[in-house]
Amino acid sequence: MLVNITPEEAQQQILNHSRLLSEEQLPLLEAANRISSREIIADTNLPPYAQSAVDGYALAEKPANGKDTYWLNGYLKANDNTLVPIQEGQAVGVFTGGNIPLETWAVVPHERTITNNNHMQVTEIIKAGNNIKKVGEDYAQGDQLVARASLLTPAHLSLLAAYGQKNVVVYRKPQIAVLSLSGNVVPVDMIPAPGQIRDSNGPLLGALIQKDGGTVVSMQTSFGKTRLELKRWALSILDQIDVMVVIGGTYAATDNEARLLMEEIGAKILYWGVDIQPGSHTGASLLDSRLIIGLSGNPAACAVGYQLFVAPALRAMQGLSPYPKYLTAICSNGFPKKTGSRRFVRGQADWNENGLQVTVLPGQKPSMIRSLFNCNALIDLPAGSPPVEAGSNVSILWLDSTF
Repeated sequence: MLVNITPEEAQQQILNHSRLLSEEQLPLLEAANRISSREIIADTNLPPYAQSAVDGYALAEKPANGKDTYWLNGYLKANDNTLVPIQEGQAVGVFTGGNIPLETWAVVPHERTITNNNHMQVTEIIKAGNNIKKVGEDYAQGDQLVARASLLTPAHLSLLAAYGQKNVVVYRKPQIAVLSLSGNVVPVDMIPAPGQIRDSNGPLLGALIQKDGGTVVSMQTSFGKTRLELKRWALSILDQIDVMVVIGGTYAATDNEARLLMEEIGAKILYWGVDIQPGSHTGASLLDSRLIIGLSGNPAACAVGYQLFVAPALRAMQGLSPYPKYLTAICSNGFPKKTGSRRFVRGQADWNENGLQVTVLPGQKPSMIRSLFNCNALIDLPAGSPPVEAGSNVSILWLDSTF
């Protein structure tokens, strides 16, 4: 078992055991925000035939001047044959997105014309190819439509629909169980007695897990349960999930509840203790390919631990790059404390005229929830750092799932 390691070493231990999940096929409209598990290639051109970009008239040839007159040979409907060439001197009415006749030289918008009986006069100079969507102009046969491990956006769904894709193959969602282990934590619907607190970490992690593509199968507290009942619950739920997150009970002078529970159910401890603040009392274990990750019970420390250790595992399981994105930002208001251990300070990052800026949020104690509001970045301060002056450059971890 590794002890008091760096966060990068802890991440790697977890990622070494974050297996890629199996695939499932979904109807197109259910695939938004899921992760594609296969590359999809265009099997034809888009559009497959030349189309009009406007409501107007397809012209047969280049007009000699700006006011040429054409014979108006009717209008094309959606199911009309467009493989018949347009004849010299003709104009044919067309619609936006509709196919146009073969050998169409240009399309003129209807508002740039004057019609009189069966004749149509152009009132502007038209250039070759005007208002024509060329064959394959959007996507050509053989182009990549969707890369493997892509987050499927509304644009992806639109493109796949244009290609007649009714279903999409995606990675299944990670299945997660959350256990709040601290003895003084009660369910949210209970009135706490003196010395007790409601479980605020469970809902926090549940929401973050859903934003990161996971499904919370079970959310429990240890309140009112014996050690044997907790052990039985853990063993039964592990057959249904990919990751168990244990909150609290990660540190005690004589009795580390989280680690003892892992050991009692037969899990192999991967590491215990990470040299960071907040949330140094954290660890991870493995049982039959199921990850069990222990996080601090303090809300801010729990949130930081989730971003550093749980979120990368969920990304890896869905085929995404697991590693956090680091950027350099200007700290607008500074941080007054020097650091002993490496510290992750909650911040709000945004772009302005001076570049990327990050503001240290109020309520930086590990026990406080306040610093999670509007938090979209963790300021990474190395061990032994002096206080951060306003205007200093700092390294930030840009969060994929904000609080």
